[in-house]
Amino acid sequence: MHHVRINNGHNTCDIYILGTAHVSEDSIREVEEAIKEIDPDLIAVELDSERFLALVNGEGRDKDLKSINILEVLKSGDIGLFLLHTVLAGFQREIGERFNVKPGSEMKRAIELAKFYKKPLYLIDRPVGVTLRRALNSMPLKEKLKLIFNLFEEEEIAKLDRKTIREMVDNAQELVEILKHLSPTLYKVFVDERDRYMAKNIFDTSIGREKILVVVGAGHVKGIVDYLKKLERGEIEIDLNELMEVKKGRSYWKIVFSVILIGIILYGIYTLSSNPEVLKRFTLEWILVNGTLSALGVVLARGKLPSVITAFLVAPITSLIPVIGAGYIVGLVELKCRGITLEDIQHLLRCEELRDLMDNNVMRVLMVAALSSLGSAIGTFYFLPRFLGL
Repeated sequence: MHHVRINNGHNTCDIYILGTAHVSEDSIREVEEAIKEIDPDLIAVELDSERFLALVNGEGRDKDLKSINILEVLKSGDIGLFLLHTVLAGFQREIGERFNVKPGSEMKRAIELAKFYKKPLYLIDRPVGVTLRRALNSMPLKEKLKLIFNLFEEEEIAKLDRKTIREMVDNAQELVEILKHLSPTLYKVFVDERDRYMAKNIFDTSIGREKILVVVGAGHVKGIVDYLKKLERGEIEIDLNELMEVKKGRSYWKIVFSVILIGIILYGIYTLSSNPEVLKRFTLEWILVNGTLSALGVVLARGKLPSVITAFLVAPITSLIPVIGAGYIVGLVELKCRGITLEDIQHLLRCEELRDLMDNNVMRVLMVAALSSLGSAIGTFYFLPRFLGL
């Protein structure tokens, strides 16, 4: 446990920062001992409101996932976000099951003891959705692919034992430095930004407090301490609103590009309006090429026959409408055909290999949506030079 005494400009506060492993029985015991020994005025935990409710309510909330999250993913097109979120959750859950400890058990214990001892509880972490979106928006494609495939390295998980988990806690800073070297983007978003976010929350809540116990993952301890000292000395200012921003510029450019694309196509149609036969041939070719490539994407994703037919019918139309994509409609049809169950969601979180992931019904729906959109986009780009040539 790390102890730092901070003068926040109003009073001096002793802040005790306990670094834990989220899947370790030792960490649960250490939380219990720290609360009894320190008797803090307030207990702060590395959670946001979503993860707090998930811990408190248990797995019953999975029922909401099957009816809400998949539809939201299809509507927003955030397939990469959903994949990253489920893979990380599955990775942590698998380690927890190996040692018969649910992920976040030490946080849950801190919550229970805060209630038992009637201590104020403070959630200091940034919402997980914001962190994941900022990571995906910042990561180059090469880094994204490397991350996904590395997370499915079963051999690395198999090597873990209780001793290894303990060593990971003791040498957490070394692991953080390794992450910083392997993926600067992930280090910045998952570690450094959250260190700043949590340090600012701790610093602000220390006003009027004498003793605070902070329970966080071991990899965040050094960063939080460093930022607390910089805040005390007035060397930095941390804007929480800035750390919560998720850039949406890409959506704006997508709409601009779609408008330009439609303009080119309409210009081609206008040019051919004086020659009905050629216009008829171009229209037929547009339907066949765009529809066939979109339907081929569904076939490659091993989608259902109704989804293949839907892709062929809607792709030529949705290519001309920037506000809706073929993938959204085709994905809804595939979702209806497959009838996603709670077991599909649970299996998705436990997939250990890429092959298992691709056989999952939830992921199949997402792949159908993604590949049908890709096929339609290829078909559209195929026609661009021809329209411009007119």
